[in-house]
Amino acid sequence: MRKGVIVSLILLVFTVIVATAYAFPPGCLATNRFCNADLETLGKFQKDTLPLRGELITKRIEIRKEIAKSKPDRDHIASLRKDIIDIQTKIQKKADEAGLPVRKCGKIERVSGQGKGMMGKDHHCSVRL
Repeated sequence: MRKGVIVSLILLVFTVIVATAYAFPPGCLATNRFCNADLETLGKFQKDTLPLRGELITKRIEIRKEIAKSKPDRDHIASLRKDIIDIQTKIQKKADEAGLPVRKCGKIERVSGQGKGMMGKDHHCSVRL
């Protein structure tokens, strides 16, 4: 009985590991979007955009707090969302200036060519941080 349970657990763990490896082949995760970038360029980009990324986080937290209120101010939320878009645009411009790649929106770009949006169309967006 014990051996059966142990063998079953080992097979379950092995199956999960193998499934994960097939689901995310090397180099396809969104966190690896800068894997071909020059480390110096990437480091400079990160230093240059640190204040902007800090602002972005602050604005996102402000939106969450506003939405969590019993009577959220819709105009304030809209203003915060506009601010977030403006900050993301500034970050994207800095990424473009540095020559860093743009990642695909909402989908993981896979080696096999998958990662297309609805109806098979490619959707591009700014670098998301």
